Amino acid sequence: MTTNSPPGPGPKRKRDSEPTSLMSLGDDMLAEILSRLPSLPSLASAALASPWLCGVASSPAVLNPFLSRAPLLGYFVSVADGAVPAFHRALLRRDRHLAAVVRRGDFHLTDLEYDGRLMDCRHGLILLSSRRQLVVFDPVSRSRLHIPIPEKHIYSRSLHCFLPACGGGPTSFSVLSMEKKGGRVRTRVYSSRTGEWCSHSWAPKGIKGPRESKLGWPMHAGGRIYWRSVTGDQLTSLDVGAMEFSHVELPGNLHNQPRSYPYAVGETEDGTTCLVAMSRKLVLQVWFRMEEDKSWELQRQVNASRWYLPRGRLQKVCDVTAGVVLLSMGTENGGLHHYAFRLKNVLEEGTTTTRPELEADFFIFDARVHPYFMAWPRPSLKAAGSSNTKKTSLKDQEAGGSKKNKKTSVKDQEACSSKKN
Repeated sequence: MTTNSPPGPGPKRKRDSEPTSLMSLGDDMLAEILSRLPSLPSLASAALASPWLCGVASSPAVLNPFLSRAPLLGYFVSVADGAVPAFHRALLRRDRHLAAVVRRGDFHLTDLEYDGRLMDCRHGLILLSSRRQLVVFDPVSRSRLHIPIPEKHIYSRSLHCFLPACGGGPTSFSVLSMEKKGGRVRTRVYSSRTGEWCSHSWAPKGIKGPRESKLGWPMHAGGRIYWRSVTGDQLTSLDVGAMEFSHVELPGNLHNQPRSYPYAVGETEDGTTCLVAMSRKLVLQVWFRMEEDKSWELQRQVNASRWYLPRGRLQKVCDVTAGVVLLSMGTENGGLHHYAFRLKNVLEEGTTTTRPELEADFFIFDARVHPYFMAWPRPSLKAAGSSNTKKTSLKDQEAGGSKKNKKTSVKDQEACSSKKN
């Protein structure tokens, strides 16, 4: 009689393949994965895992779509010279990555002894001006760079602003100073790559520099800087690539309007130069700049009377940056109600009666307001050609910097700079 015994365990089967790891993926596959992350902060967090990840995440194919929808973290409010700017946080809507960036950073400038005035916010940096130097400060990493102002060339009351990061990559930046003398104006540019100032020729006669007022501050768009002319019926433009000045006519219905007419020039999310205006009847108009024939084309008109504070009194369109519009409305107690919204929510069809979702909502009194968007990769604030400048590691930047670092005031830096000179 034959019995059937159960089969033995037999030889172990070899694995057909090893488990797929992150390091086994190619750049193309990894780029596809990173491009599916929900926001710029999550991309920045993933890039910190390794230099390889950072390199792929910094490629234009991955990074550019995130930059077109860069998150607004809030607004810096410059009240008066010498007063520390206030920071009003944007409505982050439970985004834990953005909340962590604000929480770890120094957006109230507690580590920076301040005695100047706030000039500009771009590239994730803020630009401060004092008598003898400019201070560039990164609220996220708490790092700073002191830029001496050449004596007898750039006056303490000159207007300064950042320029687009062109030619030097995303980790470099440039600062523009507008020098006015005898009714003429010219520009000087500081490059973080060289650590030096470069002077340009005087503008042609008839070109007037920005006025030192709320209406004379520069407006950035499409590789140009715009500001209102003295007459108010046109704009003055500076092509920052060629460093050439020109006059730009306003849209037809903005001619013959008072100089306080509420409009601002800026960019949409995809970088298109636009002009946003609000009439006294609270009709919002959006114009696009047509570079082919140097004209403005009306894209949208929306009745905004039912949006916010219908009993209020419109002050002006304060700012248009990266597709976010900031409006201000007067209140009964003399304050200003500021609210920001995405321009794309107005340009979309079917939104003529819908109130756009707010990106920011705060009350202040009359002051200059600067939007602050998260930037990544962040520009380096290491002084060019300096081997003694202390480097800040990625871990220190993410932790908000070391608390043991000795604070250095702007006045101390000015004294040190004057001794070296």
